[in-house]
Amino acid sequence: MNRFNKSITAVLLGGVLVLSPLAAEANSDFNVRVAPKTTIHQMQDKKVVPLQTLSTTREYRIVRPSGWYYLAMSGGKPIYVKKSQAQVVPARSLTKARLTSTVNRSLIHDYMRGTPVHTPYEYDRLTTEQAKQFADRALRGDWYIPTAPNQLLVPNIDTFNWHKDVPAVDSTSYPFQLHYLTVLNQLTQAYNDSGNVEYLKYGERLVKSWTAAHPASNYKRLKWGYNDQGTAIRVFHLLNYWDIYKKTSLHKDPAFTELMLKTIYEHGEILASSDFYKPRHNHGIFQDMALTAIAQSFPEFDKSGAWQSLAATRLQGQISHSISPDGIHLEHSPGYQVYVYHTFGRFLEWAEKNQFTLPSRIEDIKEIPVQLAYMVKPNRTLPIFGDTAGHLRAMNIIPGTADYPELAYAVSGGVEGTEPTLLTKQLGSQYSFMREYWAKPPQAFSGATQVMMTAGYHSNAHKHADDLSIDLYGLARDFIIETGRYGYTNRPERREVFRAEAHNTVHRYGEGLDLSPDMVGKSRIVSVKDLGATSIAIGESELVGKGGMHRRTLVYDKAKTLVVYDQITSPEPDMFVQRFHLGDGLNLSRGSIDQNDVQFRDAARRTIQLIQLETDEDSYMSIQPSHLSVRDFEWKPREQVVSVEYGTDVRYITLIRIDRTNTYIEQADLEERETDYLVTYTVSNGETGEMTIPK
Repeated sequence: MNRFNKSITAVLLGGVLVLSPLAAEANSDFNVRVAPKTTIHQMQDKKVVPLQTLSTTREYRIVRPSGWYYLAMSGGKPIYVKKSQAQVVPARSLTKARLTSTVNRSLIHDYMRGTPVHTPYEYDRLTTEQAKQFADRALRGDWYIPTAPNQLLVPNIDTFNWHKDVPAVDSTSYPFQLHYLTVLNQLTQAYNDSGNVEYLKYGERLVKSWTAAHPASNYKRLKWGYNDQGTAIRVFHLLNYWDIYKKTSLHKDPAFTELMLKTIYEHGEILASSDFYKPRHNHGIFQDMALTAIAQSFPEFDKSGAWQSLAATRLQGQISHSISPDGIHLEHSPGYQVYVYHTFGRFLEWAEKNQFTLPSRIEDIKEIPVQLAYMVKPNRTLPIFGDTAGHLRAMNIIPGTADYPELAYAVSGGVEGTEPTLLTKQLGSQYSFMREYWAKPPQAFSGATQVMMTAGYHSNAHKHADDLSIDLYGLARDFIIETGRYGYTNRPERREVFRAEAHNTVHRYGEGLDLSPDMVGKSRIVSVKDLGATSIAIGESELVGKGGMHRRTLVYDKAKTLVVYDQITSPEPDMFVQRFHLGDGLNLSRGSIDQNDVQFRDAARRTIQLIQLETDEDSYMSIQPSHLSVRDFEWKPREQVVSVEYGTDVRYITLIRIDRTNTYIEQADLEERETDYLVTYTVSNGETGEMTIPK
C-alpha cells in the first residue's frame, strides 16, 4: 500500500478498494454536498459502517474519491459518502492550477457531469442534411471547409500535421474557417440531429489533435491557430461540443475533461489580454461575446467575474463606437449591417435563453433592420461599398425579416411587408439615400433609380479609400458602381480594391486618401434633403489629405438625371482626379472625351451619359480600363470615366443622365450665380430640363 499517502491504509469492502485515512487532510478543492435523509459513513475496524443520517443539507471537504465513496472530512474526522448519494461542488473558485491538479482531476470530471447544458450559440447554422453530409465526410477523412477548394483530406486525424498538411490557398477564409474548427461544429450539430456518438468520438480526436498542435503558450506565433476572430468563434464551437459531450456515455476520461476545461480557460486568458484584443472592430465584438460566454458558462473559474466585467465594458464601448443610436453599423460596409445584426441578434437571443447578462446598449441593434431597408437597391442587392458582396438578398437577409415590414418590402421586391414612406433619407453620418419610387405601376419594382453616397471614417475596419463615393442604379441595372471587395484573399486584386483608384470619388493624382489615425472622424454625410422637385445630398471629407477638403453635392431630379458637384480646396495646388467606374457591359456609343461628353450603352440599349460642365484649359477627360467584382473572386473588365484638373480650388460639375429611349443630351449649359449654379439642358427629342446646384 506504499503507493498511497503514508497516512492511508486500504481495505477491500464488497470487492471495492476503500481508502482508510489515519490522519487524512482535506487537500482537494471540492466539497461533497449531501441531502437530508442521507446516511454518512465512517471507517471502523477496517469496515465502512453508518455514522449518522443527516437532517439538513450539508457539505464536506473531499479528500479524494475512494471506490464507491468520497472520502471527506467532518470536524477534522474522516467520513465516507456514497457517490450515488452525493453531489460534487467546488469548494472554492477554480484556478488553472486547480483545473490541472491531479488531486482534483476525477472530482472535476464528476462535477462537470452534473453542470447544466446551455442553449448553444451557433455561428454556422446548418440544416440537418448539411450537418450529416459534412460530418459523414469528416468521418471518412474528407473534411468540408466552406471556402474553396472546400476540402481538406485528413486520412488520420491522430497523425495529421496541422502545420504541414494544410494546403496553401489564396483565400484567407480557408485557414480561418479550418482553425475556428468548423468541422467540430459540423460534428456537434450532426450529433444533435441524429444521436450518433461516432460524430462526438471523432470530435474528441479532433480536439486532442488541434490542441496538441496549438499550445496556448504559443498563441502569438500561430497566426491562424489564434486569429483574433477565429479564436472567438472556436470558443463557441468548443463550448457547444463540450455541453453535449459531457452528458453522453463517452464522458469517461478525466484527462479529456481536464484538457477541455484547460483549453477553454486558456482561451479566456487570451481573449482577455489587451495585446490580443481588437478594439473598434467587429472582431473585437466577437471576442467580447466569446469571453462573456466563457465567464457565464463557467462561473466557477476564478477569473470569470473579472472576465465578465471586462467583456461587458469592452462590448459597451464597441457598440457605442460601431453602432449609431439610430442603428447604423459604422464599419463602412452595408454588408456588415446585415452580418452584425445576424451576430448580435442571435447572441442576444442566446443570452436571453440562458439568462445571461449583456450590456444595455445591445438593444440598439433593433434599429439596424429599420435602416437596412433604405440600403437595399431595387434589384434586391446592397451597394457594394466597402467589404460588401453584391449577391441577391431575400427574406432571410436577417432573422425575423417579417417583423420589419419595410425591410420585408425592400427585399421581396414589393411582394411582402409595407411600402417604405421615404424616398430621401440620411443614414447616420455614413450614407445618403435617394430613390425614384418604391411602387409605381405599371413600372417594374426593379426599374427604379436609386442613388447612394458613402462617407465616414470611424476605424480601419473594412475601410476602403472610398469617401464620398457613389452608387447609381436604374433601369434594372448598375450604371456607376464600386469595384467590390473581391474576397478575403492574399491575391493582388484584394489589395487593389482598397485603393482610391478603385472608387467613384476624387483623390490627388498618384496618391490615395489619407487614412491615418489622425483623420478618423473627418469624413461624413452632412445632410440629405427633399426639396420637392429635386433631392440633395451633401458630404464632406478631409481625407483628400494635406489640409485639403472635398465637398460633394448630389442633386437628383427624382427620375433619371443626376448632377455631381465636387469642390476640392487645397492649401497648395495639385492635380485632382475624379473617377466614375461603370457597370458591366457598358460600351462607348457616342460622344468624345475631347468634348468632355461621353455616352455608354449596353446590349439592351440602356445608356448613361456623362458631361463635364465646369472645365478649363488644365482639365481633361479619359476613358480607362477598370475591373468589377460584384461577387467574390470574379474580376470582370469594364470602363471608367476619369477627369483630371489642377489647382487650389478645383470644381467638377458632372451632369449624368440614364436612358433607354435612344436619346441623349445634345446641349447643356452652366450659369454661375451668387449662391448656386443653374444647369439647363436639352435632350435630343426636344425635352428640356434645369437643375439648381447650391454652392
